[in-house]
Amino acid sequence: MADVEFEIQNIVLSVTYEGAELNLGELAGSLKEARYDPSVFPGIAYSPADSAASFLIFSTGKANCVGAKSVEGARDAIRDLTDEIRESGVEALPEPDVEVENMVASVDFGRKFDVEKIARSFRNVQYEPEVFPSLVFKLDDPEATILLFPGGRGVCMGIKSEEDVGRAAERVTEVVK
Repeated sequence: MADVEFEIQNIVLSVTYEGAELNLGELAGSLKEARYDPSVFPGIAYSPADSAASFLIFSTGKANCVGAKSVEGARDAIRDLTDEIRESGVEALPEPDVEVENMVASVDFGRKFDVEKIARSFRNVQYEPEVFPSLVFKLDDPEATILLFPGGRGVCMGIKSEEDVGRAAERVTEVVK
């Protein structure tokens, strides 16, 4: 698999401050770059200027973190968010439970694909070139979806670890030899 390369483009994580109830009006007032309009959306949209990660924060103590390109980068951004929430006056804020929900990675397979032939040969694919120029390849192990382009590039999504990106790319390479 040495000729297959990938790069994480986005990671989505769920963040839960168990038992916390947040006053979003007050919190939005203390977070720079926060947008909060409860008549439009029931949470705070927060994009810190010094981070690739952005957040949706809800009064229930739950949040979503998107935009980071590494789990470590996301965890750093979540740690910074936690500190900012505490500094806003939420003193008893617990350490958050954090779970990776999805990763998206670009993949370079180092070879071209005959996507029409692949579409005719496999049942777990979709290919509608008049709608979208890639073949949609669904895998069970690891559970992933790969958009496979004829030029040899792809997009892998639905995975929860970098290891699974590599495994998914390897499986596609094995299956479409």
